[in-house]
Amino acid sequence: MVLIPPSRTVRFGVFEVDLRREDLRKQGMRVRLRGHPFDILAMLLERPGDLVTREELRDRLWPADSFVDFDHGLNAAVNRLREALGDAADNPRFVETVPRRGYRFIAPVFVVPEPPPESPPPAEAAPQSFLPIPAAPRRRRWRAWALGVATVAVLTAAVAWRRPWSSPWRLPAVQRLAVLPFENVSAEPEQAYLADGLTEALITNLSQVAALRVVSRTSAMAYRGSTKPLPQIARELGVDALVKGSVSQSGTQVGVSAWLVDAARSRPLWADTYQRNMTDIVALEGEVARAIVLGARVPVTTQEEVRLLLSSPVNPVAYAAWLRGRSLRETLPDVGVSRGAAAFEEAVGRDPLFARGYEGLADCYWTMGAPGFETAPRTETAPKAKAAALKALDLDPHLAAAEATLAMVEMEYDWRWAAGESRMKRVLAANPSLAGAHLAYSTYLSGVGRFDAALAEAQLGADLDPLSVTASQVLGARLFYARQYDRAALQFRKALEASPTAFVARLGLAQCHWQRDDWKRAIPEAERALADSETNLWVLAWLGYAYGASGDRDRGRNVLRYLETLKEQRHVPAYYQAMVHAGLDEESEALADLERAREERSGWMMLVKVAPEFDRMRADPRFGELLGRMGFE
Repeated sequence: MVLIPPSRTVRFGVFEVDLRREDLRKQGMRVRLRGHPFDILAMLLERPGDLVTREELRDRLWPADSFVDFDHGLNAAVNRLREALGDAADNPRFVETVPRRGYRFIAPVFVVPEPPPESPPPAEAAPQSFLPIPAAPRRRRWRAWALGVATVAVLTAAVAWRRPWSSPWRLPAVQRLAVLPFENVSAEPEQAYLADGLTEALITNLSQVAALRVVSRTSAMAYRGSTKPLPQIARELGVDALVKGSVSQSGTQVGVSAWLVDAARSRPLWADTYQRNMTDIVALEGEVARAIVLGARVPVTTQEEVRLLLSSPVNPVAYAAWLRGRSLRETLPDVGVSRGAAAFEEAVGRDPLFARGYEGLADCYWTMGAPGFETAPRTETAPKAKAAALKALDLDPHLAAAEATLAMVEMEYDWRWAAGESRMKRVLAANPSLAGAHLAYSTYLSGVGRFDAALAEAQLGADLDPLSVTASQVLGARLFYARQYDRAALQFRKALEASPTAFVARLGLAQCHWQRDDWKRAIPEAERALADSETNLWVLAWLGYAYGASGDRDRGRNVLRYLETLKEQRHVPAYYQAMVHAGLDEESEALADLERAREERSGWMMLVKVAPEFDRMRADPRFGELLGRMGFE
């Protein structure tokens, strides 16, 4: 058990607590918490991970002569504490209830180092340029070539030995950070892949640090080539500091310059330059990430530092194919997934030990069968995704995206709810800035009816990816399935303001109108979404449902006939036909389609328990039996 002095400042998640001054802050903003709720938090933080019993809380906080009902007072205080932290009792991130015994603080807790005495200011004004600043002389750097026990021992020694140059200004530790797109300064434009790959690798590596929140790739990449002042970018992303840099390649050599800036004060915190062989690029990515963490004064565990430096040599041709796959996967809609998969196949063909190639393959295969996408049956794509994820983790157990994909396979395809959720929680505990995993987990939580927890996860994902229309739409969907239609409509409108052709948000808005019995607005909105989506089958199926339920049975049947005709050309999930039959009030046909969707392991079946389209069928015993066969309670 780790004991933390009650007079220290500690950090967990996005919160910092000065236990001496009874001051709780979230991302630098004070959170009002006083009295017993703060006292309970302080007691839990003094012994993180340890059970604090109800008796201990009573003896310390409720005097023996108190006339207040202790049980009621304690429960109310814990509820207020959870409300301040945005926590949920049924899916805790911070305060876990141990039934009838007490409470335990389950998140990683870091002691914030006491700042050293202020040093005299430099004679000249602080530089305002954001060009790299020369570092102090470096000591010899260690490189890890394997994942064995001996390597970990060497890296642990290296972590304790080497510290990078840091700023002369005594600034507080960075809490939120964004890595802006690195600039390609090579002569060849196609080498922009390398700059993007390094940017993404740094985001991924920095996301492994529990005390740091890192803005997701989607939002960071929006600033490619931006001329906005850094303080403005920092305000828009809600971060304390920004990482900028440049990449060049000449033959087998790659050069990297990187610097960390406290954007609000326009002051550099750290800078360095590196020159490596392309075979060492993975080691370089971890080395730069670790230097950024230390330059940002972020509390970091030895295990996290070691994990940043673990690497192995990579075949440069395989790495180039992986870079191309990542670019295709992220920048091209629909077709980019299959082309990205082909590039990842090339990467692992060139280097069968290249774990990231298999991680990319797992993501592509899983996406091919994702709800609303479905370029192939999930019974074909999910086993491939699972095999690729397992191979990636066998080669590198620290690949968070591969483990997140495996967790989703377990939850949404194998329907091994407990195993998948346990795995996803481990992923997020070790990689709290993994926005996509928070959003994916929120889908599962919605499906099993844990709406408060689903909203909390979706909000985390949206906070980590503030400019992402996808994250905004997912948050809207979580509100919709929680039957909070007014709030969902506002969220979908927010997404449409950012992207007027975002058809998922447009359909979501139509569904909100529908659930509020505003059919005259719902159907035209859905028809516009269909046009924006170039006839996405999910949008078409919901429109068929709405036609039928509004009394326009002919148009509803036309949708059914069209879906049946399409089966000769592509995979058409049975779930979509079930939606239309439900709108036509053809219960037996809808149930038969849902049974086929269950056999297809359709991703939509994860939400069948809460989907409003099937509300009228829930009293049918056959519907309950269907849920039982999936493992729903």
